[in-house]
Amino acid sequence: MNVHVIIGEDDFLVSETAQKLIGGASGTALEVIDSVNSTNAELQLADLREAEASYRTPPFLDPVKVTWWKNVRFLPQAGGKGPSEEVKARLEDFAAFLAAHPLPDSQRFILSGPKLLATSVFAKRLKGVAELAVFAAGKPWEQARAAVVRVIDWAAEMNLKFDRGVAEAFVARVGTDTRSLKGELGKMRDYLGPDRHTITAADVADVTSPGIGVEPTVWEVTDALGERNVEKVVAAVRRFEEESGFAVFMTTVVEKFFRQLVVLKDAEARGAFAAATEGLAPFAVRKNQAFLRNWTLRELRIARARFLQLRERCVSSAGSADVLVLTELVRTCTGR
Repeated sequence: MNVHVIIGEDDFLVSETAQKLIGGASGTALEVIDSVNSTNAELQLADLREAEASYRTPPFLDPVKVTWWKNVRFLPQAGGKGPSEEVKARLEDFAAFLAAHPLPDSQRFILSGPKLLATSVFAKRLKGVAELAVFAAGKPWEQARAAVVRVIDWAAEMNLKFDRGVAEAFVARVGTDTRSLKGELGKMRDYLGPDRHTITAADVADVTSPGIGVEPTVWEVTDALGERNVEKVVAAVRRFEEESGFAVFMTTVVEKFFRQLVVLKDAEARGAFAAATEGLAPFAVRKNQAFLRNWTLRELRIARARFLQLRERCVSSAGSADVLVLTELVRTCTGR
């Protein structure tokens, strides 16, 4: 079929699907009609006329012509929502026109929008003459399952594969936003280099970051602390500042982190690091070893004592303690 309808609220996924249909070969003329700002009937009818005119016009100098009518937000929708009666009737006429006038092999027409009522007259008239791709939002578990399938396919395109269960862990960490997933997978490809092709759980823990809509996790703060990276520490802590009980929570987490590093640093000095890390995952051992290189035992002990004292102060203080936490974190990282 040379007519394609792509429906979904994930702009990145819709755009990627359209780009695959368009292709990157030379000799293809692309005409784009963007209805993103067509918020009234007059503009919507103008877009319809432009789309039909493009459909009727064959390629001129190029062997192939593709028309992409994108961001069509005024298609028939459920719940009584959708276009005005005038626009609705015109859309139905347009669908009938597409069904009655199939395109030659030298032309392709793509229509994309966030929603379409499958039982509408418009959708029914396109049935059989258009290839329909629908990316439904679905329930959270359905979104996660679909995201796992997509990242496995994308990884294969990059000559990568996930260890058993790691694709699920990757999606759980990054979230289901496709733009975030694609970006994190590209970052993973760069991290692994040309000689590694399997993504492990340790790689996911070391490299990936939460995507859009994923709640911040405390390991972002402790990882930045371990690196003594002030910029990362500030950015990570800022994500938690609006949380209730921020000061007490953060000082508790940081004190525990430094307490653990004190134990490991002391064990390392005594040649007992292997025994102290027995039972830890290999990636966690490597991460802690890297952290220990950034701190002396004395610095770690002082940091732990400061945050232990600050936690007690936070318990008995009001909101002003929030500022003290960030100030102490910066001072600890810089050694001032």
